[in-house]
Amino acid sequence: MPGTHETTAETETGQVLSAAQKAGPALVAAHRLLGRELGALAAEESRTGSSSKDRTATLRRKKLLLRDVSRHLADAVSTVALLAGLEACGVHGQYPQDAAGRPRTELAPLEGLDSDTYLEALARLSRAVEALRQVYLPTVKNPDLAHPEDRPAMAEAVTHLRTAYDVLAAWVDDDDDEDEDQAATLGRMMAELESICAPLPVPQVDLSDEDVIARVLADPRLAARTGRALRQQRQVPSAGAAT
Repeated sequence: MPGTHETTAETETGQVLSAAQKAGPALVAAHRLLGRELGALAAEESRTGSSSKDRTATLRRKKLLLRDVSRHLADAVSTVALLAGLEACGVHGQYPQDAAGRPRTELAPLEGLDSDTYLEALARLSRAVEALRQVYLPTVKNPDLAHPEDRPAMAEAVTHLRTAYDVLAAWVDDDDDEDEDQAATLGRMMAELESICAPLPVPQVDLSDEDVIARVLADPRLAARTGRALRQQRQVPSAGAAT
């Protein structure tokens, strides 16, 4: 576990950033990007219309779950902002002092910036990540909806969540098995989200058969649309067919 005042980054001006000061902007950025995903979900719901009640219901459920993600992330931001404020004010669990400068432990101390304080922020981040995993759980009828609608936005959001996780998890007490298990579980969920939200491969000018197959397999939505297009193509009579 880092010391109370251990730093994690340095700005371009040479100012050293604390763990909370680094995690905070990352969480704020992830929270902001959720708006793009919500907008993309709403657009897909509008395109679906009344053509598929099940698909529309799934899209609406995803939007509701995304609201939970935003709420948990807002809680995590508030917690980290409190930590950053305590650090800025020089608060680190001090007791009142007597005339000789000795701490008077009979009196209440200020908030301490120990591992427990950072674990609260990590717990709130964990709830946000778990809620985001629920957004992309696959369904039997609509497996293509198990990935982001705005993949670039969510790939960036998950990158910011990873930054916050790496910073906050560094404060976990190595001697506390329960805390280590919590951090490890969150790490596994982060890895799963990174796979789900990973950017699609950049298409080449001339795609080989293997490139096309890899791209289709990497995107369930593309696979579903490709299948529908092929089925529709088979149903369309050729131009030279007799009428």
